[in-house]
Amino acid sequence: MKIRSILATLLLFGAIPQAKASDYQGATFRDVWSAARENPYSALPETKVTVGSFYHFLSDKLQQASERTLSDHSDVLPYFNKLLHPNAICFAGTWNITEQTPYSGYFKQNSKGLIILRASAALSEIHRGEKRAFGIAGKIFPTENPDHQEPMKTANFFVIDNLGGTYTPNFLDTELTNDITNIDFKAANIGQTGILAAAVKAFGFADRVTGRILTVRQLYEISNLGESADAKIVTPQYIKLQGEAGPRTEYSDFRDDLRLDANNGVIRFDISVAADGSLGKAKNWSKIGYIELTEDSLAEGCDHRVHFHHPEWKNDINSH
Repeated sequence: MKIRSILATLLLFGAIPQAKASDYQGATFRDVWSAARENPYSALPETKVTVGSFYHFLSDKLQQASERTLSDHSDVLPYFNKLLHPNAICFAGTWNITEQTPYSGYFKQNSKGLIILRASAALSEIHRGEKRAFGIAGKIFPTENPDHQEPMKTANFFVIDNLGGTYTPNFLDTELTNDITNIDFKAANIGQTGILAAAVKAFGFADRVTGRILTVRQLYEISNLGESADAKIVTPQYIKLQGEAGPRTEYSDFRDDLRLDANNGVIRFDISVAADGSLGKAKNWSKIGYIELTEDSLAEGCDHRVHFHHPEWKNDINSH
């Protein structure tokens, strides 16, 4: 058995210690980005997702993975499998807030930090013409210096479109938000229905660990980033990312559409936020800045090493 497979098995069954919030010390940008670039692909894998891939004997791997994303704050892990979003491309760039806002931390005007993103498609559908379910996981560092030496705690966030999938032709055209209620079973094909049901069950179980069924991935880590212990924290309820308007490529695989070489060397996502709104409904969005991506990685490390934890639910997100 390969060493990485042994490590994956140990991690799955809890033999490798997890970095809980209380002892998490952060990471350097270079260490995380180096992990994301480990073992570049010579040919892009097309990993398939089935209900069977969620279980091992009597073990519910998806449930365990959902719990890990809440409890483990590590930015990099030993080799592991991403069960719902296995196919992706990673990016490095900057987070930029250009507009005046009422929010704190890295939602404040003129905030700029390094960012690592993983843009993925849920389940097995990755080609144009299939119902693809796009998502982004993001990790913001409170610095503009890519060579900083001291570990820094990162702010993580997640946005998706529709886990049932859509026919949106290019990843950059889809609207991705932290409202996770948009799971359209009617949009799913027969093969996806059981997989989505298992995913909803796992999300629900993991969320009950915090005492609440989550309907939105909260953003307080961003509004706390860089603030002092006595600072006033103000957090938007919703965030939306969407590719900046411009020409689009027409590759079959979404990862080819997102390669920087196919986009004149840079990709931008507009950042919009909403103070409140109804779940699953239209929000009153305000554009406040952009994400600029200038490096990409199609590698095993992107898919099997970089870890994005889900912030635990807080009843009062406007406090430390």
